[in-house]
Amino acid sequence: MVRSVALAIALLVPPAALAQNQVGPHTQQDDDACDRDAHRFCKELIPDQLRVLTCLQQNRPKLSKACQAVLQTHGV
Repeated sequence: MVRSVALAIALLVPPAALAQNQVGPHTQQDDDACDRDAHRFCKELIPDQLRVLTCLQQNRPKLSKACQAVLQTHGV
């Protein structure tokens, strides 16, 4: 379950991924930065990666600085 949450952090969503409800490439560091926030604010959406990503974006002001930095780095 932790891994599926972490995948939401990739933020680069190619069209094929949208059809499969998955997101693109990411690093373990990205995973670690947002995993706790995903479980705190978006637990009910796991394992739907795109919905978790949307939830993280909607809760951006409440996220840890590390997770906010990941979102910003990926242009979200």
